[in-house]
Amino acid sequence: MLTRDYLMRMIETLTRVLAKLIFLKDAKNYPEALKELDLVTKKLLGIDRTFINNLSNDQLFNIIDPNKKLIAPKSYLLGVVLMEEAEIYKLQGNTDTSVKLYLRSLNLFLMGIQLSNSFIEEDHLNKIETVIDKLKDYELPQDLLGRLFLFYEFCGKYDKAENILYELIESDSKYIAEGIQFYKRLLNKPINELEKGNLPKSEIEEGLIILNEKLGSTI
Repeated sequence: MLTRDYLMRMIETLTRVLAKLIFLKDAKNYPEALKELDLVTKKLLGIDRTFINNLSNDQLFNIIDPNKKLIAPKSYLLGVVLMEEAEIYKLQGNTDTSVKLYLRSLNLFLMGIQLSNSFIEEDHLNKIETVIDKLKDYELPQDLLGRLFLFYEFCGKYDKAENILYELIESDSKYIAEGIQFYKRLLNKPINELEKGNLPKSEIEEGLIILNEKLGSTI
């Protein structure tokens, strides 16, 4: 009950704040927009927004939810706050800071999915895809690519998961074994689900052969 009550209150508060931010960004009132993010971060997380970027994710989670009972919705909230902050800096022409914030936002969004195996609200997927699009021209860190690979599998976007898998394998052969397990998981899924994910069974079987051969050559 506590989780559901917090989640509903969080979504209601976020909805109001995001509506205000649209108006403030259109008016180019960026200082006031950042103040709104300060208020929602303090209200729902109990910390200063400017404190977030000085902490690792583990340190941050230990502060905002030491018992890990609300970590999925709180990581989603953090993702939204940082996504909006990134947009504000982008509008002001501060690209470097904007990109750093988008990367942190995406990381938190994906960690929340891994923790809960579900979306927090209807617009959750859209927010993640928005941040991914903002970062399309930038190289993602390997750990973030790994989370994105699992995210696309979770969403049933198997072709996109496969593309990232081979990107990971190019940088580190340890992902070959993970790729083999990925293909094996897919072979247990219905044919129509694989086709919906744009990765037919024949391509999965071919990929499994290729990765098994790669694995043999690395031993």
